[in-house]
Amino acid sequence: MTSPDGVPVSGLILTHSGAIEDGERVLEPARRFGPPIADLVQPMPYVVRQTLLDAGFAAHGVQRYWKSGYAETMTDGLIDALVAGAARFTSPMSGIAIFPIHGVASRVAPAETAFALRRRQWDLNVVAQWLDPAESERHIAWCRDLWAQVEPLTGGSVYINHFAGDDRPERIRASYGANYERLARLKAKYDPANLFRLNPNIKPMG
Repeated sequence: MTSPDGVPVSGLILTHSGAIEDGERVLEPARRFGPPIADLVQPMPYVVRQTLLDAGFAAHGVQRYWKSGYAETMTDGLIDALVAGAARFTSPMSGIAIFPIHGVASRVAPAETAFALRRRQWDLNVVAQWLDPAESERHIAWCRDLWAQVEPLTGGSVYINHFAGDDRPERIRASYGANYERLARLKAKYDPANLFRLNPNIKPMG
């Protein structure tokens, strides 16, 4: 991301759920990595932690376009592409967010919930943000250009809440994995007319 004064920076979102002393021990290596611009790690309620990115990535009135996908590993080629893309930010409000999927989320059986991609992997997000609608074309082009380089290095699926309006429909099936047909049968049973369709849509199985 970019600091308020325009300097390229990177940030770590460090979290631990549990006893404070355990959290201090687990997070200590990351906090000793080097002198940070700011160290905001502190005890906080879970609901507060859930809002930490809202100001940067969910503020009202901001123009926003993003692309997202899962990668099994953070390869050198993927890292190089993301670093090169960050060097070409067209807006100081844009960012690249990378989240590891692991822990409890990867230990639930894939068929237990609608979310089937329950394995250790990385959630990659290339986010263009800006204020003036007249600049949209330039910032969207940056995001699309970077994603064109990154997407071949991913697995073709996406966290469904990060599905973009112009993503290819086949990504929906890939993102539900082996659960897609079961969900399509449920859709046919409870919503055969596809009333709930203004979303990454699962069509009723006919």
